[in-house]
Amino acid sequence: MNRIVKSFLIVICGLFSLISCKEIDIESFTPTAGDISFSSASLDAANILDTLWVDVKSNLPFRLKTDANWLTFVKPNGTSSEKVGIITARNRDLTTRVGKVIAYITDAVQTEIEIKQAAGDPVPDVTRHFYVRVDGPDSADGLSWSNATSLHKALDEAVNGDYIHIAAGTYIPTKILTGGTSAQDATFEVAENVHLIGGYAAQAASGAVADPKLHKTEFSGNNKSIHVVTVIAPKSQGQHVELSGITITKGMAGGTGSVSASGTTVSRQYGGGLFVSKAKVQLTNVSVIDNGSANHAAGIYLTAQADVTMDHVSVKNNYTTIAASNGGGIWNDGSRLVMYDSEIVGNRIGGVGAGLYSLNTAVESVNILYNVTIAKNTCGIFGNNAVGGGIYAREKSLFYIVNSTIYGNKAGGASFGGGIALYGATTFHLINSTVSGNEAGITATATGGVGIHNSSANNNNLHIYNSIVSGNLGGSWPDMGGSAYAGYSVTASILGSQVLDADGKTTPIPFDPKTSFAAFGQNGGFGETFPLKGTSAATTEGLSALQLEILANNLQGLEAAKLLIDQNSVSRSNKRVMGADVSIK
Repeated sequence: MNRIVKSFLIVICGLFSLISCKEIDIESFTPTAGDISFSSASLDAANILDTLWVDVKSNLPFRLKTDANWLTFVKPNGTSSEKVGIITARNRDLTTRVGKVIAYITDAVQTEIEIKQAAGDPVPDVTRHFYVRVDGPDSADGLSWSNATSLHKALDEAVNGDYIHIAAGTYIPTKILTGGTSAQDATFEVAENVHLIGGYAAQAASGAVADPKLHKTEFSGNNKSIHVVTVIAPKSQGQHVELSGITITKGMAGGTGSVSASGTTVSRQYGGGLFVSKAKVQLTNVSVIDNGSANHAAGIYLTAQADVTMDHVSVKNNYTTIAASNGGGIWNDGSRLVMYDSEIVGNRIGGVGAGLYSLNTAVESVNILYNVTIAKNTCGIFGNNAVGGGIYAREKSLFYIVNSTIYGNKAGGASFGGGIALYGATTFHLINSTVSGNEAGITATATGGVGIHNSSANNNNLHIYNSIVSGNLGGSWPDMGGSAYAGYSVTASILGSQVLDADGKTTPIPFDPKTSFAAFGQNGGFGETFPLKGTSAATTEGLSALQLEILANNLQGLEAAKLLIDQNSVSRSNKRVMGADVSIK
């Protein structure tokens, strides 16, 4: 045995001796030179959404890029010679357009192909009306109920100003967003300023009238689509996108990366129900409910200076599935949001801003709310500290909250701002509104506000007019406070048990929230309210109608008439009632 081992060692040593005697020339290694080319120098494309296939010959892995925002790829890279798919968006312009696609191994080793797309078809001189059913075939022209088509086909055909009438039923997106690469990118893509009207009977015929309460029209992501509806229609003078009589549900945002859809970046991390970028949009009688996100903005995401108006809209029961998630109901990211007679209710989130989250550090996010209920939203649902149960207003946000009820919202863990949280350079006007029954800071040892938490108030501008901030639960300052308790003004309002007059001075008149409110519930308006009962300072010491009219004129950008009614559209004339609801039980 020892003899065998000794012989083996002699052989090994001999081999090492031979190797050591030969000098290895590392510099003699030459890497393979890159070589890449397209099988054609150019391709012609029709003016429709299409995929062009072309051969790439390459001896090394390569990537694709383009100089045109209307071109995307089935797959943006390859490992060697193979066919690549180039996706062309529909050309709606009346001119031919040319784009370039580059396949490259390195910056120095690349090849290119020219894509020439035919001009778009002339826009019809008349407004067209398309008709859609759940079982409508793509082959139908959709120009009558008797020849109804699919929703995807109608969205492809409709142009600015056209109408799409949609019969009752559940519509699930099957067409992938322009530029998308995954089945989860399937969405109802609105790329033109068209009007989508739901609420028609399932078997509607000529002359039918929409009734969304009777005929439910639902767009469902089936818990698979990252965005149920994606609105990327460019703003156009005198035009806007309209969604009316539609329920948007069961979207599930999440994942990594984004899609470049006709030049618009659509992030997969935001907007499970509705994603709006750059567009001008009107939502009427729309519900955005039961959508989820594995990242942020489960319900609605507004970005890139979108301009969105909501009237009789319910944003309800949207949720996130992770702790590090922000914006449960709505995230306004550098856009303009105006809401009338609507509600943001029951949204649940792991992070901050369960109801309405407003943040863009580069451009202003404008939020104007008339007659809106923000109630029973919860942040920090996984036990973590999270502020802003109802509203979280952050840097560069501008808020006008008028005739609105912020009730029963909760901040997570030891955090504050169960109703409203302000942080950074925010301007916030609370007018004719009620902030009560919110909860935060139950386990906190630090100080902060529960109804309103005004953090870093030296950078904020908080102004309260004819409002009630009282009856909130938890924390060292249950109603209003913050890490820098300054930077605010109060006019004819109640903070906790304190009654302040029109000059912002504390009066000796007491207020007891335990005996001064009736039950939270429906009282004649769209959303629930928290009315007063009996006689108290809140029913006698508020601003008069004349004072409110003067206030409206002094505050730019508000509809003066809205300050002269309450949340249930009841006149404030001959009344001096604070808060959102002037009815006295």
